[in-house]
Amino acid sequence: MEGKYFAALDVGGTKIYTVIANTKLQILARQQIPTAAAAGPDAVIEQMLLSLQQTMTEAKIKKENLQAVGVCIAGFYDYKSNVLINSPNLKGWDNIRLADILTFKTGLPVVVENDANAAALGEVFYGAGLGHSNVIYITVSTGIGSGLILDNRLYRGEVGIAGEFGHMVIEPEGPLCGCGKRGCLEALASGTAIAKQAQADASAGNSTSLKTLAAQKNLTAKEVFTAAAQNDQLAQNIIKKAFFYLGIGIVNIINLLNPSAIVLGGGIINNTDKTLFQSLQKTIKKRVSTAAQTVKIKRAILGTEAGVKGMLHLLQEEISNARFK
Repeated sequence: MEGKYFAALDVGGTKIYTVIANTKLQILARQQIPTAAAAGPDAVIEQMLLSLQQTMTEAKIKKENLQAVGVCIAGFYDYKSNVLINSPNLKGWDNIRLADILTFKTGLPVVVENDANAAALGEVFYGAGLGHSNVIYITVSTGIGSGLILDNRLYRGEVGIAGEFGHMVIEPEGPLCGCGKRGCLEALASGTAIAKQAQADASAGNSTSLKTLAAQKNLTAKEVFTAAAQNDQLAQNIIKKAFFYLGIGIVNIINLLNPSAIVLGGGIINNTDKTLFQSLQKTIKKRVSTAAQTVKIKRAILGTEAGVKGMLHLLQEEISNARFK
C-alpha cells in the first residue's frame, strides 16, 4: 500500500468538502465548495467529481495513485443495498446508487456512509470522544443527525439507518419535518426549525428586531442567534425552546442506550455560547435516569474535518477486512 492515497468527500445540503490523505490519514489537500443542491443529483455528482479532480491536482497526485474514495452524505443510507433511500436536505435524491455511480465514473472502489455515522467515527477515534467506547454523536445544523458508536464499533441497525435521532418524534402534532412526518426533533430544534419559527413570529407582528429583515427575506438561524446575543427577547425564547426540545431528545437516547459520552457538533452547537450549553447540560442531567448521571456531555472538536476523518477511518477498516486492495 506504500505510495497510495485516499480521497474523502463530505456532501451536505450546503457544502461539499473534499480531502486527499495518505495512508497515515494525514490530509494533504482540501477543498470546500457550495452544493448546487437545487440542481438535483446529476449536477451534484458532477460537482463531486470535479472537486475530487481539483483536490488531486492540488495534492499533486494522479487517479492511479488513489486506492479508494469515501463519501459521507446526508440522508437515509441503506448500507446493505448501497442505496441512498432519500435525503431530507438534498431534494430529488431518492433511491440513488451513489457508490455504483461513482465507481463507474472513476474506476475506483467507493464506500458511502451516512454523514452523521462518519462524523461519529471521526470524533470517537480522533476527536472529543477519544477514550470512550460507547458514544452518541449528534450534529445539530440544517438538520439533526446522529451516529452510534457502541463497544467501539459503528452501529448501523438492520439496513443502516440506525441513529436517525433527528426523526425521533417529540411532538406528535408538531410542525412538518423535511422527511414528511410531523413533530420530529429536527422540525423543532434544528437550524431550519429555529429560522422558520423566527420567520413566522416576526411576520406575525411579534415584537422583535428581526421584523424588518424578515419582511425582506427568509431569516437564517445565524441571524436569530445574532439577534439573541443582542438581547432580542423573541430570538432568545425561540432558541431556548429549541434547546429544551433538544435536551429532551438527548435524555431519551441516553436512557435507551446508556452511553458514556454524548458528543454534540454542527453549526448550531458551534454558535452556542457557554451559558446556553450549560443550560442544555442541566436539562439533560435533571431528567436523565439516576443510573445514567455519569454520562459526559461534550462539544465536538473536529468541525468540518469530522466526516472526512471518519470516512478515512472506514477506508482503512475496509482494507483491513480485505474488501479491496
